[in-house]
Amino acid sequence: MEAARVLLIGRAQSNGSSLANALKKKYDVLHATSGKHGTQLAQQEQFQLIVLDAVSMRTPGERICYDLRRVAGAASLVHLHPGPRESAQSMADILLIHPVSSRRLLNAVDRLLLKQDDDVIFCGPFAINRSRRILLAHGQETQLTPKQALLVELFFSNPGATLDRRTLMERVWQTDYMGDTRTLDVHIRWVREMLEADPSHPIYLRTVRGVGYRLELNVNGLAKST
Repeated sequence: MEAARVLLIGRAQSNGSSLANALKKKYDVLHATSGKHGTQLAQQEQFQLIVLDAVSMRTPGERICYDLRRVAGAASLVHLHPGPRESAQSMADILLIHPVSSRRLLNAVDRLLLKQDDDVIFCGPFAINRSRRILLAHGQETQLTPKQALLVELFFSNPGATLDRRTLMERVWQTDYMGDTRTLDVHIRWVREMLEADPSHPIYLRTVRGVGYRLELNVNGLAKST
């Protein structure tokens, strides 16, 4: 699959250099070192997403952000702002206040690019592209097997609800036979390895003893995202 085309506007000598390297590992990145040059490129060429690293240019970047919105069409926009947040005025889809790590930026970019796809379910800090069977968790994309994808989609469509083992077997494996559910147990373990920082102590995909499993999103203030 062709990588998304991203325009990064910022000076390579500062934080923009590491950000550029991180973006280039996943996306087709074109780099502009000034707001004027970046705005010209956004007007002349098509990008799926633009990252404005105003921090590296030692400016709030709000005027540049306005100009980009005017010329960049449907491209999503991430604005890296020097702060403080109270004074920031931005027309970006996502505003990130300095300091911004490469991982935090990639999380924002991944989320915006996934939103451009109608076949995506967002659930708290996670998302799944159903047609491509790709899970996005903790800034990482994971290719799922068909059964893994069905299982994840079922939990993401029912956050906070306890799904009993029979329902999971019927919906994912099209069987009501409960004599051997080891396949379900193995798949739950695989999904936990993708969702949890510590799969042996899960905080998201919880076991409801004697019943089944529940995807819990009320963790550290997290709530379902639409």
